[in-house]
Amino acid sequence: MDHHDPPLETAWLPHPTQTVTVLRRGLSYRDFPDGSHLDGSGYTIHPGDGIPFTFELLMRPYASLQVGDEVADITGRAWRFDGPWDWTAFDGEPAGTGPAWPLVLLTRAGKPCSVEDAEAVAASTAGGSHQELVRDWMALTEASPTP
Repeated sequence: MDHHDPPLETAWLPHPTQTVTVLRRGLSYRDFPDGSHLDGSGYTIHPGDGIPFTFELLMRPYASLQVGDEVADITGRAWRFDGPWDWTAFDGEPAGTGPAWPLVLLTRAGKPCSVEDAEAVAASTAGGSHQELVRDWMALTEASPTP
């Protein structure tokens, strides 16, 4: 999802403030290395434009995390969560296979997290692994995650 501030100038009103690109099953952004040319393979939706659409949620990886959350994994490595396939390790080393579960929520929105939020993250990552989650997503979408 892309946010537009100021809104995009288009021929339609209201001017879009958000754009969601939906890809066909079996495709991911990895299939488009430059990130900007989907070559007609995607469909663009502008939430808020008044055109009705319906989605069925099939999977929500890391539902207990929010973009910008900071966590520590079981190895003590600190990470920033910028989306299910977009993890940044604070030690500057490559992300590799991602964080090792379980995770401990350190901050949310740059502030210490609540006990409830920390418990939700711990519970949701108590079993399984990041790599299992990636494999489940790949099987469901027939696509590969972005690097």
